[in-house]
Amino acid sequence: MLQSQIINVLPRRILAGLWATHETRISKQGNANIIDILGSLFTFICLYSSQPAATSAQFLCTELPVRYTHILRLLSTLSHDSLQSPIIRNVSHSYFRDICTLLHPSLMGTSPKAFSNVLSKLRQSQATNLIRLKYALLSNPTSNSVTLMENINTIGFGIHLLLDQHLSWNTDKNNHAQVVCTEEIAHKAVNDARKAFSDSFGTDKDIPTIEIKKDLKTKSSEFVYIPSILHRVLYESSLLSLKAQSSQDDDIHRSSSWFKNTFRNQKTRPLSLHIFGGPTSIGFRLDGAAPLLENDLLPGIPRDPIGIPTCGSVLSQTGATTVDNTNYTGVEWESLNGWRSAKALASHWGGNLDAVTVDGLGSTIYLALDRDPSLLERYPSRHALASSAHSLLRHHRRTSAVSASADSTLSIQAAATQLDAFLYAISDSQQSTFNPTPLYHHHSVSLSAAVGHA
Repeated sequence: MLQSQIINVLPRRILAGLWATHETRISKQGNANIIDILGSLFTFICLYSSQPAATSAQFLCTELPVRYTHILRLLSTLSHDSLQSPIIRNVSHSYFRDICTLLHPSLMGTSPKAFSNVLSKLRQSQATNLIRLKYALLSNPTSNSVTLMENINTIGFGIHLLLDQHLSWNTDKNNHAQVVCTEEIAHKAVNDARKAFSDSFGTDKDIPTIEIKKDLKTKSSEFVYIPSILHRVLYESSLLSLKAQSSQDDDIHRSSSWFKNTFRNQKTRPLSLHIFGGPTSIGFRLDGAAPLLENDLLPGIPRDPIGIPTCGSVLSQTGATTVDNTNYTGVEWESLNGWRSAKALASHWGGNLDAVTVDGLGSTIYLALDRDPSLLERYPSRHALASSAHSLLRHHRRTSAVSASADSTLSIQAAATQLDAFLYAISDSQQSTFNPTPLYHHHSVSLSAAVGHA
């Protein structure tokens, strides 16, 4: 069973401790020191004279297992039957494997290049897990599954950024938090969105243009941010407006007579992207004459601009009791796909992405990003995490632990009870018959080494 395999690799005390530990929230502020305030650590990632503490190997090996475990706590809110889903079990196995990787004593002794290679694999594994969870929870979305997926996305994108920032600093990708030029990134995002639209619909299709305008009253459009995140939010917003405008143009063309279609002006009305702001924030406003497509605003699985589901290769390799090491091309890009992902990325450091759309009047997409680099990243509420394993524990008649889980501060005893219930729910009593080799045999460490590392 999975429970015995996990305990053979890591003592139950370590896993229960991770289950109950609070996260270390991150800001953009340029400060390489770790500040301890009332027992909570606040570390920072930004442009600095040396690599920030939040991107160090020691911090990541300590923090990432906590965040992985918090995702497992959220998954434990699913019903017992839902946890038997092959996708859910595969993702759970994957997170336990990655936790074992990060807590392995030898990892800290590897070279910086080897450590970065491990984190590259972890980043791909994280992206793959998010895609699989979207298919499991959003193929037939309910209010509970949407809320659960949004909370998982919040943690998942935070994990992605931690991994990405380390790799940016150590592989010279120049994607770490820095002073960015919003106009330059906006032009690239718009061009990439138009190219993606053209690749999907064909070069013969008339693609609307997006005019980028800067408010003359804006003194400076530069501020501290991660270039790839700003690009992704503007890219998804542009793609949304392009699809809406193209769909409206097609409807007009189909409803018009042959004579009007022959002699009418073939150029579509351009969209406009305004950049403005003041001393405390930077804003973007994308105006279009067409109302946004309702389905594009709803949570869902990754899709291409046409609307065809992607990442089929990821699902085809999903097993309930095995975790594959396949290198999926483009999986990290696809994991950030969609309007809901863009909203989560925009809100990560106190920003907001919203849309107003009215039939006959068009649409406007608003993006506001705070200049304050000391704002801490967004994270699921304590209540969302505290309710973990409630249904499972009730199913197992562990009433004392249920009441304990309602508190935001989880005791080790309650955490261990929740962990046992979750491991039992995703385990397979027949696993030893079909897969006698433990999933984590290549990560096995002695009990004394694991305890010493903790």
